[in-house]
Amino acid sequence: MHIRPYLSPSPRLMRLWRLALTVVLLIGAVLPQSAHAASTWINTASLGITRGYHSTTLLPSGKVLVAGGTNGNGFVAINSAELYDPSTNIWTTVASLKTARDSHTATLLPNGKVLVAGGLTVYNGASLTSAEVYDPHANTWTSVAPMNIGRSSHTATLLPSGKVLVTAGYSKTGGTLLASAEVYDPGTNTWMSVALLNNRRDGHTTTLLPSGKVLVVGGYGLSGPAITSTEMYDPGANTWTPVTPLNAGRLSHTATLLPSGKVLVAGGKDHDGASLASAEVYDPSANTWTSVAPLNTARAYHTATLLPNGKVLTVGGLTPSGDLASAEVYDPSANTWTNVAMLNDARSGHTATLLPSGQVLVVGGNGPDGYLASAEVYDDPSAGSWSSVAPLNTARYAHTATLLPNGKVLIAGGYDTGNASLSSAEVYDPIANTWAPIASLNSGRTFHTATLLPSGKVLVVGGYVNGGYLASAEMYDPSANTWTTVAPLNTARDYHTATLLPNGKVLVAGGQAIGGALASAEVYEPSANTWTTVASLNFARSSHRATLLPNGKALVAGGGGTGSVNLASAEMYDPSANTWTTVAPLNIARVAHTAALLPNGKVLVVGGYTTGSVLLASAEVYDPSANTWTSVASLNAARASHTATLLPSGKVLITGGLAGGTILTSAEVYDPSVNTWTSVAPLNSKRFSHTATLLPNGKVLVMGGHSANSLITTSAEVYDRGLGFDEGWRPTVNTVPSPLSLGNSLSLTGSGFRGFQYLESSGGGTNNSATNCPLVQIRRLDNEQWLWVSPGAFDNTAFTSLPVTNTLAGPALVTVFVNGIPSVSKALVLTVNRNLFLPIILR
Repeated sequence: MHIRPYLSPSPRLMRLWRLALTVVLLIGAVLPQSAHAASTWINTASLGITRGYHSTTLLPSGKVLVAGGTNGNGFVAINSAELYDPSTNIWTTVASLKTARDSHTATLLPNGKVLVAGGLTVYNGASLTSAEVYDPHANTWTSVAPMNIGRSSHTATLLPSGKVLVTAGYSKTGGTLLASAEVYDPGTNTWMSVALLNNRRDGHTTTLLPSGKVLVVGGYGLSGPAITSTEMYDPGANTWTPVTPLNAGRLSHTATLLPSGKVLVAGGKDHDGASLASAEVYDPSANTWTSVAPLNTARAYHTATLLPNGKVLTVGGLTPSGDLASAEVYDPSANTWTNVAMLNDARSGHTATLLPSGQVLVVGGNGPDGYLASAEVYDDPSAGSWSSVAPLNTARYAHTATLLPNGKVLIAGGYDTGNASLSSAEVYDPIANTWAPIASLNSGRTFHTATLLPSGKVLVVGGYVNGGYLASAEMYDPSANTWTTVAPLNTARDYHTATLLPNGKVLVAGGQAIGGALASAEVYEPSANTWTTVASLNFARSSHRATLLPNGKALVAGGGGTGSVNLASAEMYDPSANTWTTVAPLNIARVAHTAALLPNGKVLVVGGYTTGSVLLASAEVYDPSANTWTSVASLNAARASHTATLLPSGKVLITGGLAGGTILTSAEVYDPSVNTWTSVAPLNSKRFSHTATLLPNGKVLVMGGHSANSLITTSAEVYDRGLGFDEGWRPTVNTVPSPLSLGNSLSLTGSGFRGFQYLESSGGGTNNSATNCPLVQIRRLDNEQWLWVSPGAFDNTAFTSLPVTNTLAGPALVTVFVNGIPSVSKALVLTVNRNLFLPIILR
């Protein structure tokens, strides 16, 4: 019988090792305090069941698939699978695997489906040859061709060709370590045996190098545990070549491809079963292993995740003294390991997945009291920073800011330092960091609205000038740098809202005029240049907020009503029926608040003033499907006349505002998945009645507003959420089809769609999740609705989606996320395909 006392991650033998322990101690509890105390682990919703030695896969939808594993019940594998949605913090049970398995592999294929292969069903049972594919669209598992050899504790690597290389592992059927390797071709649904490895092994790691070759490191070999041998597979030549051996034999370690193209190998177990702290780096160009700084804590059965900043987060693991809660980060440039915040639950045999937000999701595993259902997210909100950029040419507040299709930002109107309404306009170029004066508006105006139309032009409507309310409207054409007067409103107004509807028309609702708040509403048709009066609001209101929902209806909430009464009422406009329907009211009447559409389709309302001009720190969320407002965590600082911006991470950034007689510099971020507000770096300048615009590079431009001593400022600054990546690591989008008719496929060209130098192209172990496959997001500009598009196929330079549906027509941005790093976004216009029925799904 082949005895493996120091096997690669195996729930059965690890459990036996645990039973032999005489002391169970959470070593992390006595570690030195973190030198990076601002990082944090946040408990998320728990799995439906406990599990370890499962697989996790980041799907093109941004959700995470967890499949199989074991929960220790007689060391029998489970077939259940669950899906985690970071935007809702909900785990959902999905279709079960056809075969229960643990110690298997899971690989995201270029068509967006997940290949699961091999593993074990029962302790001491036969290793599985079976393989199956999960289709996220259909929520089905389909059996595919079986492997040629049953194997567990093997590895799987997605090759540049789109095929999957499976290497070595352990065969219970033959009772032996394997040297065999085979390749799965999704196009033909076949497994083809390839050249044998030079060494039999399991508990090893595989890493796809920038050259397209695959590096295999260490593991358990015929000569005993923790071998030093390494070898390289060349897919083109179908050859395995021995390369320089490790400095220290190890198994159950991690291997991470660094941005330099080198490979960091850390921790694991040595020949005697002791956990290792040592680490070393392989340089493919020199074929050398170099010892680097050791881990602060020896560990095996841990995870290692490449962060967007090029550092490596190492989490949890096991030592002879028990499971670890500690985590540390390796900085390749400084060759240092730094302890960071400790896990909430000590664990080993867990999984770690880098989310598109740059956060790391850790799931399940084995803890001191058995298998875990808990999950937690690593985050470092303190990493965000503000940088001053070129100032405006003209100081202004109560202006508008509009992101143009060319990536520049149009600033129009507002009040100047003498409280005169401005007709001047200027454009900010984020690449050149310059403000350029452009043609002036035909009329000075403030408290107006500006709406980007599908044509790329900007409609500016109403406002206030020289003591009078405006009915006038005008259109800016960026290509011609001209403002053209268009048909006027039927009713002059300011403090109104303007909402681009999916049909390309613009709904203007409420506002203020002589006599007070307005209930009237009207719609502009750009092609006909006409305003049509539509059904009136149920409540006259101004300084309210309007949000286009994913179902195509417009939600209006709060504001000031007749007689200066602040409103809690809310109502919804249905363009198809031309009706306003009263919906559930806010929990608190408010004005000068903000509203933001969250990725889950709900609406976050924050701050403002309530009755009696009482300043609010409260926040609440509207759920359109339930027609309910739910109070959520309150701001750290009460404020009004602030801004709210949905970040690429799905969080909401709140900046500045007014708190009584105090103008704020404070900023904070709301995480809807865990309902927390976190204070981030403050603005460089105090400001309220300013604007905030998400730029194509993912930063937020804040400009103008009231500053200290009632002065109006020209200052501008940008918020960087602190991912810390090198610009050269970004995926690049070169071409985007525009317009794109809904129901058609989105085809992109560019580079780095599988990551800079194929970073994280291999998970480094059986259950780690590769994250170098492109996640493509379409984000509508007017209401910030998100849609993750499913791939039909992708490679490093091209991406083609399945038909794009379930979103609204209008101007949008396309962003490609790889390894947590977003591309610079590109503009496109979504249009309605009249020949298709496109259901709108409320997410």
